[in-house]
Amino acid sequence: MKFIYVDESGGRDQGDVFTMCGLMVDAYKLRKKTEDFDDMLQGMFEGLPIQRPPRELKTKKFIEGNGPWKSIEANERKQFLTNVCRLAVANGGKVFGVALSFSEFDRAIGLELGQPTQGNHWLAAAIYTCCLVQKKMQGASGRKGLTVFIMDDNKREMPNLSDALYQRNPWYDGLYEQQRKLRGKLTWVPRTPRDRFDQIVNSAFAVKSDHSSLVQVADAISYVYRRHLELTCEAEKWSGEREFFSRLVALVEPARERLGRCPKKPCREFYAAAANPHWQL
Repeated sequence: MKFIYVDESGGRDQGDVFTMCGLMVDAYKLRKKTEDFDDMLQGMFEGLPIQRPPRELKTKKFIEGNGPWKSIEANERKQFLTNVCRLAVANGGKVFGVALSFSEFDRAIGLELGQPTQGNHWLAAAIYTCCLVQKKMQGASGRKGLTVFIMDDNKREMPNLSDALYQRNPWYDGLYEQQRKLRGKLTWVPRTPRDRFDQIVNSAFAVKSDHSSLVQVADAISYVYRRHLELTCEAEKWSGEREFFSRLVALVEPARERLGRCPKKPCREFYAAAANPHWQL
């Protein structure tokens, strides 16, 4: 069994970039990975010279030195975030996710490709991440059980995601269809109700981010990608910011799972149109 911890970064009131990323961990590595991050985060929290330290790492506030984090030197904050990214992908950690452009997402909705979530970018990103996991795990050798999705608590959207995983809309089939040889020719094999999302537990679980260090790590990865993409068209807030986030992306990018080959179907066309122009599906 595998667990993937997922969080998002960005909003329509914050800019054009929305990212959702998850860190996948094998069940037998979960306890060690959780303990490592628990210790890392707790050490940072307890080191703050204030009576009531924060209960969770909010990456944007942390790296910008806002609130309680202003007492920590910038180089120390940068090194800490670098260590988080490095530990996340160490020992087989895998990253899944997507970066959307709000403006391109709205235009893609206008293409009328039948996208089931309509204007809900959160749900569109979450289901796409599920499709990536399904595609990866259905092709894994020696299958080791289902994948459990654990999301940062979103009381409004979580029921919609659980419903989508249970209903298994065939519109998404093209994102994780498999090719097989039929009469000597590679052919895309249609999905069936039985094997749609069959590598994922059909109900996503929500947890408060301050209760899970791995959800906070997912927040860090999501923000790293978000800020990296924002800096392709924005000015730096501080000298060296663009180079710093490029280095962080270089750390986690080799562990990111890509969509790869897919049949030409509306689902693939929609996400290609909705993605941030600098994000490779």
